[in-house]
Amino acid sequence: MTLFIPLQVSGFQLRTWELQDMHSLTQYANNRDIWLNMRDEFPYPFTSKDAELFINKARSSRDGIYLALASESEVIGSLTLQIQDDIRRYSGVLSYWVGKQFWGKGLATAAIGAISEYAFTQLGLVRIYAKVFSTNIGSIRALEKSGFEREGYFRKGVYKEGKFIDQVLYAKVV
Repeated sequence: MTLFIPLQVSGFQLRTWELQDMHSLTQYANNRDIWLNMRDEFPYPFTSKDAELFINKARSSRDGIYLALASESEVIGSLTLQIQDDIRRYSGVLSYWVGKQFWGKGLATAAIGAISEYAFTQLGLVRIYAKVFSTNIGSIRALEKSGFEREGYFRKGVYKEGKFIDQVLYAKVV
């Protein structure tokens, strides 16, 4: 599934990934503070080889929309909306990150709002959800500001860095 029209987001845009995004993807993704809030499949350190693999996967994926959050000159984050199948086919799972240098500027909130609107109006989804670590207060705030509501709390839901962390489920429905 491909997003054909870039979405404008606070002076940036959500657009499809390009191979020339490798350098800035590596630069911003190679950050331990980002990795601490991600699944273990997101590597740290994040190398140019990891960037190449990710971009190739994003460009060939058929299970959702993999988008770069980009200025005119560089990528500063990533947003993925994986469309579910079977009885969950009207739902999407949202995941995202923004380069640490851009935290606190409302970019995640704007990107979440833009992809939600697109998913509901253009893709026909009725539910979008995200699972975030309870320690990731910035992400929780971005979801809440975007109209997502807390639906669940998973005590010791994930294991990261040698410890159990609670996980919170947020969703937005139309």
